[in-house]
Amino acid sequence: MPDDRTYNIEWSFRHWPLSVRVIVALTGALLPLGGLATYVTASAYRQTIEHAGHVSPERWVGLALPLIMWLSALMIGWLIANRLLVQPLTGMRTAVERFRAGDTSIRLGTTDWRSVEMAALGEAFDRMADESAVHDAAMRAALDEQRRLTREVHHRVKNNLQIVASLLSIQARDTTDPAIGRAYAAVQARVGALALVHRWMYDDEAANGVDLRALITDLCASLEQTIATSEGFAPRLTCDVPRFAVAQDTAVPLAFLITELVGLAAHATAPDRAQIKVTAGADGGGAAWLKISAAAFCADLTGDPSKPAVRILTGLARQLRAPLRHDPHTCDYVIDFAVPATP
Repeated sequence: MPDDRTYNIEWSFRHWPLSVRVIVALTGALLPLGGLATYVTASAYRQTIEHAGHVSPERWVGLALPLIMWLSALMIGWLIANRLLVQPLTGMRTAVERFRAGDTSIRLGTTDWRSVEMAALGEAFDRMADESAVHDAAMRAALDEQRRLTREVHHRVKNNLQIVASLLSIQARDTTDPAIGRAYAAVQARVGALALVHRWMYDDEAANGVDLRALITDLCASLEQTIATSEGFAPRLTCDVPRFAVAQDTAVPLAFLITELVGLAAHATAPDRAQIKVTAGADGGGAAWLKISAAAFCADLTGDPSKPAVRILTGLARQLRAPLRHDPHTCDYVIDFAVPATP
């Protein structure tokens, strides 16, 4: 069993540069020739000294010729290995790194590799690059088609929900009972909120999520009309939301949360004080918040769990995995939620 020292030597040799390993291998292969050359040179030098007493310059050249031939063989072998093996492999490694970095146009077929084996390896790389390019193009085309079909589905769902909301609005106008009219309006607002989520769910080409600013802006405008029909007055809804994206699973409960809280505020507020403000923000690290402020929220309107709106708000807060906090001093409700972190 080899000891640790032998293993370390083998491990180090495997991690040497290829040119150094070629020199070491050639030295080992030509070592007998080098020993023979040294022996012949030393013997000839000793015989010359014994017979002539000195060595002339011409004789020095003859004596050193075996060693010169041995060193020349090492140098020639290294030059050949470097030209036919080390340099082509270095060029191929550079090409592979460029290809991995995104330069998919790199090809090796026109390069002079100086050997049939290296040329075959370059052709194999080109075939791999061509197949990868075809595969990537097919994947991009399939992804574009999937996005197109997904947008089409959301567009049709949004149209169907808008039709349902319009039917509910017509039914609410035909009723003479205010309580029934408000019930129809509440359902219409919820259906309209869901339709707006589908409207913005795949609006951007990158499909990064739902633009919360665009969603809340459209939702506030829709709620003003719906509340004007059910309550007989139009509240003043203001939105202060920066542009950032939220996940699709987050956009739906947020839209319903705004709808329920705005409906509660409008129903509990006198027409002359019907001012409701929706604000939101994100810290860029994956945390965000939503706040809805109104004069009616100076009192806690979510204390009665028997009301349908309160049960809906409780379920939405559970879905967002955060408590719905009430602040009587600032007259608002606040809830935290997660968003994709900003790179």
